[in-house]
Amino acid sequence: MGFLLAAVRMRLHDLARPAWRPVDWVLRASSRTNAFIASAVGAQAIYIVGDGGLPALGTEVWEPCGIAGASLYVMARWLRRVRGVELVVPVGERPDEERHER
Repeated sequence: MGFLLAAVRMRLHDLARPAWRPVDWVLRASSRTNAFIASAVGAQAIYIVGDGGLPALGTEVWEPCGIAGASLYVMARWLRRVRGVELVVPVGERPDEERHER
């Protein structure tokens, strides 16, 4: 029974692997990760403004937006560590040692 469960888990892992590609792409660059977080929090803010108006966003409903942004940031950092995704360093921001070696 253990071998059967292991085989099913391996097949499910293989089936889920293509679904992680876009997530890994977003996590690979901090600008894409920040844009995703800003879009999610912005969509939440637009929904709140549409429901309660701009005064509601400024007075009492800004807290869920902050919680959502902070939790998405922490989740992105955790996913980078769990998935083994390393940040891409832009060409203009490489250390001086690498520039002199070329």
